[in-house]
Amino acid sequence: MKILVTSRALFALVFVILAATNIVVLSGVAANRSGEPEAQIILTERELRLPYQVHEENSGLALQLAWRVLGKDEDDNGYPGWMSPVWFSAEKLAELGFTINEYPSANDDTIFSKQPVPKEVFIVLEYDGESYRAAVMRAEAARAREEGLYKSNPGEQRLRDDFDSAEKRLERECIAETRLFAIDAGLDLGVLREKYGDQTHYVITKGLVELRYDRGTDKKEVHGYISGLSVASIHVPLEHREIFDAMQAKGGLALDESGSPRYEVKLAYGNRLEPWIISAKLLDDGGSQ
Repeated sequence: MKILVTSRALFALVFVILAATNIVVLSGVAANRSGEPEAQIILTERELRLPYQVHEENSGLALQLAWRVLGKDEDDNGYPGWMSPVWFSAEKLAELGFTINEYPSANDDTIFSKQPVPKEVFIVLEYDGESYRAAVMRAEAARAREEGLYKSNPGEQRLRDDFDSAEKRLERECIAETRLFAIDAGLDLGVLREKYGDQTHYVITKGLVELRYDRGTDKKEVHGYISGLSVASIHVPLEHREIFDAMQAKGGLALDESGSPRYEVKLAYGNRLEPWIISAKLLDDGGSQ
């Protein structure tokens, strides 16, 4: 009898916990979506990626927000060093409240244990703007450089391979790579929104930033590092699942880097700077988006 009572009590406790959790979650969703959205933006498959696979036991589906930065190295596409933007200098770190002089120098062997903890700040994401155009120009310049080297010595296979890689990089930039770039960070949402007023091309969200030392240079420079966005995946509600389920049925969820994006999604960012899907639709085959 005691075992039965205990089992019932545990069941009731679990039920209460689940109910309370759902109430908290739904209250947060309602608060985020109350009033006018902070921003609304239309993105394509290039910026909102389907998972590579969906487990059968999990009926939920979430799109992953694909973003990058314009890094210091002009020969990469923003992913190898995607978390360390060219604009994230020591001055920007100080603006975000990091007191650099309080931390050990780059010559200190204990540097990694004494670095400051990450901070959550506001991150500005720019869609299809100057940073993306700069990335395309970098890819074009790399292609032109590798083409010149190859043509000067057409019998060298290594130069041919480098030229082919540069061509593929430029092609990916034009049709497949994300056009969503992190371009700024700050502590004051109002100041950032005043500076980046176009709410259809600039999204302000939250993310974690850290202080890092560049140990590969003589100067041992300090720079900022974006650990990630606080919300990087967006749940697909049932009313918008049809187009994604159709893709899954055909056996292809991942973006084909040789083809155009297959869908576009309209996102809204609410009061808590968290996104949700307003609408989703398929794009015409072969459409350039």
